Amino acid sequence: MIKELSIVLAGDDRELGAVLNEVRKIKTVPIRCELVTLINLKSMLSRVHPQLIIYEMDGDTNLVGRIARAVADEFSHIHWAVTGKQSDVSTVVQFFRMGAIDFLAEPVQSEEMKRLIQKVISLESEREQIGDRQNRRLIGFFASKGGVGSSTLAVNTAVSLAAQNPPRRVLLLDLVLQHGNVTDLLDIPPKYTVSDLVENFDRLDTNLLENSMAKHASSGLYVLPCPRQPEDEESVTSAQISDIFGFLKSTFHYVVADLGHEFSKTAISYLDLSDFIFLVTTPDVPSLCSTRNSLAILNKLSYGQEKVKVILNRWRMKGEIDFSLIQKNFPMEVFCRIPDDVMASLSAANQGKPLSTVAKKAEVTRAIEKLASEIMNLSEKESSHVAQRKT
Repeated sequence: MIKELSIVLAGDDRELGAVLNEVRKIKTVPIRCELVTLINLKSMLSRVHPQLIIYEMDGDTNLVGRIARAVADEFSHIHWAVTGKQSDVSTVVQFFRMGAIDFLAEPVQSEEMKRLIQKVISLESEREQIGDRQNRRLIGFFASKGGVGSSTLAVNTAVSLAAQNPPRRVLLLDLVLQHGNVTDLLDIPPKYTVSDLVENFDRLDTNLLENSMAKHASSGLYVLPCPRQPEDEESVTSAQISDIFGFLKSTFHYVVADLGHEFSKTAISYLDLSDFIFLVTTPDVPSLCSTRNSLAILNKLSYGQEKVKVILNRWRMKGEIDFSLIQKNFPMEVFCRIPDDVMASLSAANQGKPLSTVAKKAEVTRAIEKLASEIMNLSEKESSHVAQRKT
């Protein structure tokens, strides 16, 4: 259920007083109201983000209709209703066809206003539940070869996602079985590993999982290290791994995995289920050749370009290959470029702190924060496509 309802009352101040009084009688949730004239409504919406607009018609049907249509086109997520003395059925029907969720005849009655508020609360709660389910994402960072910085990108992208407002529940998952180091990069002592998750999966629930995992103090990021012994992977079946990854996706908004550069059984199981795969490369010949080979394998595994994104790390480093030449020889566009900053990255790694703490204003930090925002945008676009297919 939503914690607060924001309502904008749009119309003639002389007529809005009675509507405002009825709104204030509703005690279902805390309600914040703003009054504005019809002419100033759109400019107000640039700074106020209501869930509901109530238009006071005051007899001018055409003006309210034009403004309501323009606002609905630009702010389609805002619910709206109309109140007025107009009782003409065709006018009421016209507003409903335009997208209004209610028409309240004046003088507005408390029960009618309560019904409208409850309708908005229900619609918003349903929207939150649908959005929450659709916006859960498994994200993998896969290295074209060792040493391209994919662990640093995975760790700092996960920290950035966890720091968003409102906060997201984010898990950083270390699947580099031979030499995973995400706990070192965040100075977190290993606590509960992927192997422990497998052994206790039958009795696992969200509370047990959260209480067992390490948590990064400053960002709230949950961290699940790689198995203590690489051979532990051999005792886990692909079906078990898939079940675990599915459970993690249902528990967290984002699961960010550092996958290393090997197509292991665990890595492939994660790649199969992941929503986005970020293939990390650097602007040098060995890495770019490995990238082409990795892209060929990912293509054979039937991962399309909507899922696989190339990240060019350490961009603008000394001796790099010209970007236009890189792009010309790649089968897909580079999704983003992360500038080279050896000093900031080494300082963060040595201190066991994220870049946002050690070098908040550095260009590399801003680039990773932008990458996190792009990931959220990708998630929202994908969710909207799903919603459109369902309607």
